[in-house]
Amino acid sequence: MGRAPCSLHRRGEPLVSRMALVGLPGAGKSTVAKLLARRLGCSSADVDSEIERMAGRSVPEIFDEEGEERFRDLESRALAEAMERSEPIVLSCGGGILGRASNRELLKAHARVVWLKVDPAKAAERLRTPGEVVRPLLRGGPLEERLGTLLEARREGYESAAEAGVDTDGCTPEQVADRIAMILAGTRGPWGRSAS
Repeated sequence: MGRAPCSLHRRGEPLVSRMALVGLPGAGKSTVAKLLARRLGCSSADVDSEIERMAGRSVPEIFDEEGEERFRDLESRALAEAMERSEPIVLSCGGGILGRASNRELLKAHARVVWLKVDPAKAAERLRTPGEVVRPLLRGGPLEERLGTLLEARREGYESAAEAGVDTDGCTPEQVADRIAMILAGTRGPWGRSAS
């Protein structure tokens, strides 16, 4: 069975060829972006990977050597470049990308934004997987506590930018991708409620 072409449109609005996944570290954004892109027949990109490509260093190295502000500048640049791409794309955004108003506005204007919701305890469990790199903003305290603090600090940005939210707790990445595809197809309304 062939894949349907990437179809990222808003009901009654012009075609939007970009989808952005946002949420806490450990929500599954990178994995779900790849699965969803494959399902939709389009490409995917990870903003953190693009930052590393541009800087020639890892995200932790950028934080350690140049600080968070420099990382956020690179993040904004990587996002702007992704929004300029002409081909359809599913973008995995870093958890703090919505901290800058300019990034929020760019995403809201040029992409369908979906918040992958995750309980901090579940995110901590996922991030403790062997081989997972500890994110710079999660250093210096109990992981679950740091994630809870980040969620409270970022919740308003997620809620204001995202047109839909998908709970990821207890779901496989494939199930999350299926839920997002249902939202795209219009069978589910914003925030995971049945469309009326």
